Amino acid sequence: MRNLLALLLVLMVTACASRHGFDRETLQCKIFDQKQVAEDNIPSGLELKPRLPSPFKLAIYFTSSSTNRRYGSTWRWLDEDKDTFLAIGAELISKGIISDAFVFSDHIAEGGDIKAIRIAAARAGADAVLIVNGVGDIDRYNNALGYYYILLITPLFIPGTQADGLFLVTASLWDVRNQYLYLSVEGEGSAKEIKPVLYIDEKKILKSAKSAALAAMKTELSSRLAKIGAK
Repeated sequence: MRNLLALLLVLMVTACASRHGFDRETLQCKIFDQKQVAEDNIPSGLELKPRLPSPFKLAIYFTSSSTNRRYGSTWRWLDEDKDTFLAIGAELISKGIISDAFVFSDHIAEGGDIKAIRIAAARAGADAVLIVNGVGDIDRYNNALGYYYILLITPLFIPGTQADGLFLVTASLWDVRNQYLYLSVEGEGSAKEIKPVLYIDEKKILKSAKSAALAAMKTELSSRLAKIGAK
């Protein structure tokens, strides 16, 4: 049993020994749906015109959560994340810019592409749909204290491991009638933990990074939605 524990500790320590950094290009490719920018749709896309009524009814759609590419950590959209966008909706309702704002779930949309999401939003009576997409990653590595992990007991109390979390989020507003893109807003957040290797909580790190990303984009999104509704 002791030998097995020693082997597990060695594997855990060596697996996160060095810093890798974040592959931002790969993350950005994941967060931006390439179906939105199909080259053969450019001519017809240039002919699209805004058709939002005033006030307009807003649907909010959150794309599926994902799994971290290196360590298998998962993240998911929480009620508090959705409340961030509903709070923006409530503010715009009070200003007479939108008439209603609501979140609808994956099972209503028959597919994850823009067309399927627009159709589902239209069936719910919305004039426009805000599609929220996110991606997160963790970079986990040993700091200078990690050298002490060679002693079997030290991974229990030596803070020799650091985990950095990065989260990217986008929100794009589409007309449900003709797929006109009104806006696209981005946000980025980060978080980290420095703890003994056995106590690093990657889900907590990604949750904090996600909250920071949403907070970073909230003000700009609210301002740009207000301008669209005022036109």
